[in-house]
Amino acid sequence: MKELELTAEDAVKYLKENVKMHDRIQIAYNRVFAEGEVLNVDFSEYFGKPGFKMLVSLDESDLGATIEIDIYEYEQDIIEFIHYPKNGEEVEVTVV
Repeated sequence: MKELELTAEDAVKYLKENVKMHDRIQIAYNRVFAEGEVLNVDFSEYFGKPGFKMLVSLDESDLGATIEIDIYEYEQDIIEFIHYPKNGEEVEVTVV
């Protein structure tokens, strides 16, 4: 597993450039821990500003729940994440 220590800005850049649909992710931000499959990555414009949202299907949920994470909104709250690309090496990122 590759380990990186990145600033919040660089961590968001990593997510934007590397996380694709059907990859798996574990992400800790604010007071939330989410683990599951990335169902969608959305870069649409919201209220005239660029957006970046990820839709994640949570693992081991009896409800089959999905959550939408607004990456730009929580940029400063991201603590760490592990990216499990469908094809490639796992990457663990700690935000410093």
